[in-house]
Amino acid sequence: MPRRLPREEYTVGWVCALPVELAAALEMLDEEHDPPERYDNDENLYYLGSIAGHNVVVVCLPAGRIGNNPAAAVAMQTKATFREIRFGLMVGIGGGVPCAGVDIRLGDIVVSQPDRTFGGVVQYDSGKATLSGFERTGSLNSPPGILLAAVAGVRANEFRGKSKLTEHIAKLDKVPKFRRDKAGPDVLFKATYNHVGGQTCGSCSTDRQVVREPRESGEEVVAHYGTIASGNQVIKNAAERDKVSAELGGVLCFEMEAAGLMNSFPCLVIRGICDYADSHKSKTWQLYAAGTAAAYAKEILSMITPADVARTRTADDAIKSVDRKLNDVDRKTDVLLSKIDMAKLSAAKGASFDSHMEEHNSTCLPNTRTKLLHHIQGWANDKNGKPIFWLNGATGTGKSTIARTVARTFAGQRQLGASFFFKRGEGERGNATRFFTTIATQLAVHVSEIGPGIKKAVDADPAISEKALKDQFEKLILQPLSEVAHLPTLVLLIVIDALDECERDSDTPAILQLLSRTRDLKPVSLRVFVTSRPELHIRLGFKQMPDGTYENLILHEVSRETIEHDIRVYLEHELTRTREERSLPSEWPGERSVQTLVNMAVPLFIFAATVCRFVGEISGNPRRRLEDILRYETEDVSKLDMTYLPILNSLFATQYGKEKKKLSREFQEIVGSIVVLENPLSINSLARLLGRTKDDISCRLDSLHSVLSIPDREDVPVRLLHLSFREFLVDAAKEKSPFWVNEKETHDRLANQCIKLMSSPNGLRQNMCNLLTPGTLRREIDERTITSGLSPELQYACRYWVHHLEQRRLYIYDGDSVHLFLQKHFLHWLEAMSLIGETYKCIHITNNLQALTESNKSASSSFLRDAERFIFRFRPILEDAPLQVYSSALIFAPEMSIIRKTFTDHIPGWINKLSKGEDNWDACRSTLEGHSGSVNAVAFSPDGQLVASASWDNTVRLWDAATGTCRSTLEGHSGSVNAVAFSPD
Repeated sequence: MPRRLPREEYTVGWVCALPVELAAALEMLDEEHDPPERYDNDENLYYLGSIAGHNVVVVCLPAGRIGNNPAAAVAMQTKATFREIRFGLMVGIGGGVPCAGVDIRLGDIVVSQPDRTFGGVVQYDSGKATLSGFERTGSLNSPPGILLAAVAGVRANEFRGKSKLTEHIAKLDKVPKFRRDKAGPDVLFKATYNHVGGQTCGSCSTDRQVVREPRESGEEVVAHYGTIASGNQVIKNAAERDKVSAELGGVLCFEMEAAGLMNSFPCLVIRGICDYADSHKSKTWQLYAAGTAAAYAKEILSMITPADVARTRTADDAIKSVDRKLNDVDRKTDVLLSKIDMAKLSAAKGASFDSHMEEHNSTCLPNTRTKLLHHIQGWANDKNGKPIFWLNGATGTGKSTIARTVARTFAGQRQLGASFFFKRGEGERGNATRFFTTIATQLAVHVSEIGPGIKKAVDADPAISEKALKDQFEKLILQPLSEVAHLPTLVLLIVIDALDECERDSDTPAILQLLSRTRDLKPVSLRVFVTSRPELHIRLGFKQMPDGTYENLILHEVSRETIEHDIRVYLEHELTRTREERSLPSEWPGERSVQTLVNMAVPLFIFAATVCRFVGEISGNPRRRLEDILRYETEDVSKLDMTYLPILNSLFATQYGKEKKKLSREFQEIVGSIVVLENPLSINSLARLLGRTKDDISCRLDSLHSVLSIPDREDVPVRLLHLSFREFLVDAAKEKSPFWVNEKETHDRLANQCIKLMSSPNGLRQNMCNLLTPGTLRREIDERTITSGLSPELQYACRYWVHHLEQRRLYIYDGDSVHLFLQKHFLHWLEAMSLIGETYKCIHITNNLQALTESNKSASSSFLRDAERFIFRFRPILEDAPLQVYSSALIFAPEMSIIRKTFTDHIPGWINKLSKGEDNWDACRSTLEGHSGSVNAVAFSPDGQLVASASWDNTVRLWDAATGTCRSTLEGHSGSVNAVAFSPD
């Protein structure tokens, strides 16, 4: 006998549009319940029951009312009446979209599943008319996670042959009208053939039918997953069906109600295919299709336990949550619509304080650096404070640890605008190339309102990332921040760590001068916290700043008592942890040992940190290692020697004669390479680059965890823990020690290994990523495809082989390995640089190679001059489409071009005729544009690297002679500049 349950016990809503869909739904109920008492203001008629333990509310749209709006009204009322409903199912019939990729047939099922840019359902007739045509607007929510998880379970059962869908469909056989044999034949006509009058297709030509073979699987009903198109009108035209489907990127079916539900009633849409949305539409398949859809809905509910449903939010709460998120999105619409193209405004990888590369680096322990951190906090929030705080100190005094602590603290207070942690030897973290683009990208996250301003700058100049630091700063930071006057007052901190590790000394004063210009910004006020060693060029940079611009604190001049306290706290904390982990006696290491270590360390925190790592290494004996370190207390050695000698001497302590020499060679080759590399590499990549086994690398690094960051995974880069270790190893004063690293020899070895790797069978070659067409654009290639063709070590070789050649300080001769490599692989190298997005560096690299040739008249020098012109001419196309280097570039190069003549055999075979263009490169190499007035004078720098132009527009511009890029604009003249010259020195 039917029973009546409280409304609160119903957790699933099932919405139908047609009586035939309602009938199919009721047949799927395991048990029917008595209907609820009616509310006066509720026009819906509810049918209650249970399926697989779930109490289900089935509701149908009023007769004659179909479409998105009536569906939304019914769903909203259902939610109001049954407030504990967690999710819904929109179940019924739809018109299928036949296409080559999906074999949809009548009676099949289509399920809304997120695909590409849509959440499972798209409203194809919602939008606005624009000058360029109809523009669809709005977005629809995806089905709830619990339903998508159930879909995954159903699909898994389909693959395993354990689906019960057929059983559920068979349940309908007891109702004759729902049986498949009552539906008639499944006939699909060609899209170009319209229906010939009448209720049936009896008059339609059988010659225009699409011939389809029976399914190999023998399945009568197949479920398809993807996008459902929803609108307020019935689609009865094959041409219109295919047109709309193509515009939407391919949909599986059309229907009329789902779009009304998705944003107000979290649900899954299930449609049985009753026609093909063409002019041959009839109702003969509606009952069977409604039945298959209802059967699938029952299969979905069978995958979910009532307990899982009880733990989910109600439909009303879920929609409110989505609404909150949408409101948040609305507040940031400008930013989302103007999202910066990161390919144009790329950030330096790993430069922010919270990057993966920095995550294992420590912050200050509690109760250490307290006065200093409090002082920095006060400075940053002082409305009258100076805009820049310079914390400088000698090597190893803990500057980076303080910088990370400051960044993390202000991030927690939502006051961190950006951070950039320079690190020499880590690619773009080691120079200023990506400094301002990185800062701008992070600022746009924290001050979303400046996003449109940054986008405007990028749109106006897509090459802004390559422009002078001054131009980058003004257009990406200063101007966007100046244009947000409507914001409340906001103080943001920018943290810049280890400015002294920026490779070009001339860039650091420029950075400081530019940042000082933020002092008068309102309402967003920037404070800049800078750490560095007190190197001469940085001291001069600060000295040139206007009075009142910066505050400075010398870290190694902080009182000895304060430093001693902080180092003692650190040592006691780390050594206590070692004692507990290694089950050492409670009296270890003892007060005397700790005090000795404190005395040895002050003022270098790097000594304390390295000693603690060395003593605590799992592979060593903590007591013995501590004793070894303490012996250095009476030695006449520097603080850095005290730090690193115990570790390195322990490596060689048991080695003598030939074994010691062998160990020394391996150390210099492996560890020497690691400290000299321009960018860190993993053990896997090091092994392949150096021609060593992974075991060789791992074995040699095994005892160096206290000075190197050596990950557990062999595909994660090995990094220096501190730059001072590199400086210690390459110090010429240690030339006779077994661990001295000869930089010149190491660079020579790395240069040769890079060339060897690039020339190997798995190295550079034409179309190394197996792109399908020569016109494939760089932005269309995903990173996995690039990595599969260009391993990390091969990418490293492409980027830095010339750098290592420069550092070895040897000439390039005709016929040597470099010349032969260029003659065979120059175009392959250009393709590779395009693939990794660094074509813009190729002109400079080629220039640097030219400087290494032994004679301007040599064949290698002529090759490189021609190569430079080749890159200069075709750079735009090479940046966009890597494989065009072999077609467009080669074809349109001058007939006498050395590159064209050398690589003619690389031109694709489908090109039958080469262009008859110019014989040689023309005299014009580049047009330098940017002045708003006439140019009065031009001068080259003594080294030929820069061109200065003086103009009627009251400015002097400095140009990169190789690329034609404006490096800097010198302003301040009150009138026309008529002369310009460089100082000879």
